[in-house]
Amino acid sequence: MKEQTKTFTYQTRFSLEDEKALWAYAALFNSLERKLFANLTAKLNINELKRNYISTYGITARQFNSLHYSIKGKIASAKECNKLQIEKIKDKISYLENKIKKNKKLSAEVLFLKKSSLNRLKKKLKNLEEDFKTGKVSLCFGSNRLFREQFHLENKTHEEWKNDWTFARNNQFFSVGSKDETAGNQSCVLTIKENRFCLRLRLPNCLEKSFGKYLLIEDINFNYGKEEVTKALLSEKRKAMTYRFLKDEKGWRLFVSFEEYSKPIISKIEHGMIGIDINVDHLAAVEIDRYGNKLQSKRVSINLYGKNKNQAKAIVGDAVKEVIELAKLKQLPITLENLNFEKKKRTLKDKSSSNARMLSSFAYGKILENFDSKAFKEGVEIVKVSPAYTSMLGLLKYKKNYGLSTHAAAAYCIGRRGMGYLEKLPFGKTISLITNEGSCLQFSLPARNKDFDEHEMLKEVFKNYKAVHVAHIRANKFRSLLNK
Repeated sequence: MKEQTKTFTYQTRFSLEDEKALWAYAALFNSLERKLFANLTAKLNINELKRNYISTYGITARQFNSLHYSIKGKIASAKECNKLQIEKIKDKISYLENKIKKNKKLSAEVLFLKKSSLNRLKKKLKNLEEDFKTGKVSLCFGSNRLFREQFHLENKTHEEWKNDWTFARNNQFFSVGSKDETAGNQSCVLTIKENRFCLRLRLPNCLEKSFGKYLLIEDINFNYGKEEVTKALLSEKRKAMTYRFLKDEKGWRLFVSFEEYSKPIISKIEHGMIGIDINVDHLAAVEIDRYGNKLQSKRVSINLYGKNKNQAKAIVGDAVKEVIELAKLKQLPITLENLNFEKKKRTLKDKSSSNARMLSSFAYGKILENFDSKAFKEGVEIVKVSPAYTSMLGLLKYKKNYGLSTHAAAAYCIGRRGMGYLEKLPFGKTISLITNEGSCLQFSLPARNKDFDEHEMLKEVFKNYKAVHVAHIRANKFRSLLNK
């Protein structure tokens, strides 16, 4: 069986007395990257381009490979962004069409504006779909946001904007590695020196007269990932080491990326499972034994509202680490829902203002990414299952019986689904549920029909539950108005 690998990236900051060589390298790299994008868009032969760039611009073959690696990544990212943009626009079109259809009391002016927006979106969608089919990609080096800023200058002059624009277009460069090269990268060699690191960067041939052949950066340290980077450099299995240099407001940052091999899986589904329900403010975790019975439940807070990017990253990392440590201790796999939260975030207009704020700050993708990377390192298996009606089943079958919260009951269903257990609806014609506010809801179950599969039955149950719940909320609001 082939060993599984996963790419990990670690970063640090370093300082140099004279940064001119790095700036010159970055300016050259980004200028050639833009030229290469234009050449690739024109569908020129890559081998001929390589020979031409090496002889004309004074760079090495490995430096050209880094250019090609960088621009390929940006093109792939742009194509994926176009795909997501198409989905977003389709959702917006559907939303506007329903709004126009349902709200017949709209004024002529509002109706005209909504129809104009709808037509613009349809035109934009058509153009994006044509570009997606043909593989056409448009890139704005320096970002579209910053480019458009020049037309609406408020607190800066055009010269200041141009300096920001130039900085954004020339503040980073890549050095791609290979397994068969010295220390995984012949253009950028990282070595260990007295418990610290030293980096030797090969400069392009055209910069040799001004700065020499190599640039030496000493006294580099990794506050996080030092052990992993050291192991990668000393590993018997050679690893490709890819480096990225990035200049920001505080100084230069160094990113090093390489593949790590998976650890032996220590979790065993024969022992049970840990089901996880991911919510906007916490993780609900339920431990299940090998027979599918609940053992214990746990709530791990991940309140991200109002937090900046680094704070949110730290909170998510700590929460996921806590769950992974539990799985590692119990030697149990983890089951997660395999859903795309972006679709929910695109429907924020239909949510209450408080729920919309939570959803917009909810880093669902970051949580899944943390689970995948941390579980990979610790040898914990991750199982992903369909999220269909797990919350509904938790309400119907387990919330009352086990004294669980709504989310913990959903996590229990997720864990059982990961173990392969099928959930069957309770017997009877009606069912009673206790809401979080303590009210009792009673609604009918659909007739059991041999032509109905379990999914269709759950769909009918959900419709009945939603109708009763909405009616209950409206009745409570009406009573509160009468009591005033």
